[in-house]
Amino acid sequence: MRFCSKLPGILRRFCRSALCLSMAFWLILCVDAWALITGGEGNTPLEDPGWTPGAAAVFNHPSRIAYWEGPPFGGGQWHAECRGDSEALNTVLTQFAQIDTDQKRIVLHDGIGRSFWLNSNREPERKAAAAINWAFTVWQPDRLQFQQRLPVDARAVGPEEKTLAQLDIYTGGDINFSSLTLPKEIPVEDRRLEAHGFQPTDGVVWEGLVTDLATHKPLAATVILQKIEPRKSHGYEYQTVKEITADAQGHWVIKQAPVGWHRVFLKADGYVPRVIAHEVIDDQPRWSRHDATLAPSVSVSGRVLDDAGQPLSDVQVRLTTVQTPGSERYLLVDDEPLKTDAAGHFQFDAVPRGQATISLHKPGYFRKEPRASFETPAKNLEYRLGLAATLQVKIDFSQSQRPENYIVHVKAEGGERVGQWGGSGHLDANGQITFENVHPGRYVITSMPNPGRMDDETPPVTVELKGGESQKISIAAKPAR
Repeated sequence: MRFCSKLPGILRRFCRSALCLSMAFWLILCVDAWALITGGEGNTPLEDPGWTPGAAAVFNHPSRIAYWEGPPFGGGQWHAECRGDSEALNTVLTQFAQIDTDQKRIVLHDGIGRSFWLNSNREPERKAAAAINWAFTVWQPDRLQFQQRLPVDARAVGPEEKTLAQLDIYTGGDINFSSLTLPKEIPVEDRRLEAHGFQPTDGVVWEGLVTDLATHKPLAATVILQKIEPRKSHGYEYQTVKEITADAQGHWVIKQAPVGWHRVFLKADGYVPRVIAHEVIDDQPRWSRHDATLAPSVSVSGRVLDDAGQPLSDVQVRLTTVQTPGSERYLLVDDEPLKTDAAGHFQFDAVPRGQATISLHKPGYFRKEPRASFETPAKNLEYRLGLAATLQVKIDFSQSQRPENYIVHVKAEGGERVGQWGGSGHLDANGQITFENVHPGRYVITSMPNPGRMDDETPPVTVELKGGESQKISIAAKPAR
């Protein structure tokens, strides 16, 4: 039995695209399958959902204290979080070696691991209870392939990711590393500080190389570490913690990174600034490497029109899914949207050469054409927005007790697929939720407690929404069993 969970806070913070909002997430990209994070506690064996042969023995080992499945859009990546001693881990290592795939690896870490499922919001008082000694991650092969077909800003993995099974070992705590027998035939990625010339007293260490994207020559770029704090209303505040300069070979090192949520970005004259890492840092020593390139700046410009071909002002225009040649994601430091002027015109002046997509937002409107990538630099781009619909859903709890959390799903009639709108979100204090800027069309609405089971879901209700109009519906919740 699997239960749905609220999208955990740490995960919410990293959703920086149109797919995630504080109240709900909107399937604007409309992938053909999606799921919330699901999971549970304990070591009751789970039925194999389609893992590589041999993986079930590792996943269902008695040392497992929690498990979860992600990512939110697509699912199929399973995580077993485990607690045990070196003897138990050696048994797991033997089982891991027997998994029938050569697409597996072992990763070594300093310190003690932390269970994501048992403490997703990293609350200090739950830290000890969430301690783990190793974690096993395994993909359903078809779900990994599905992820690689998604638009790049919706993927949980890179296009070249091939690892189906991974064992992360935390060498602190109850693990005596010298007593472990690592299978010789399995690749080992050693992320321990000592393996890279550092000491535990160096704390959290970030290291990398900066090169020019086109020439591959090293750049003496500026490397900036910033602490991230969510604003109370929306968006984020960034506070610079450290600023260093890479050497003549493009090499840089940051030691003693402080506790908290941080990002690292690079900048150099004539190049587009680039975010290369986001990480939540705790008080444990860690090492990670972030090699990256910087691209020279080019520009992108265009205009936005309404259905009648008239210019639309105050449309929020954001560059998304920026990719350099080779399909490498290029995260912009300044990703705040521009607004179109009175002539519907917009222009971005710091864009890398490659490909990009544009997202558009204006209350009461929806985008007419599918979101498609274009080559940069670009000028005279043209987009059209049409009048959108509004849907208000109220859940009637007169015949049942309202649970603490209750979720409403809206999907296109005929199923979710690329190019269609869809949405999901939790009820407010008044037992209702409003979906705005909905594409006109026919939709199927269901609702259920969260967490809950599929037989708690209400029967589907179909509605037809028209542009420029608002519709209200009421759905009776299923009586509590």
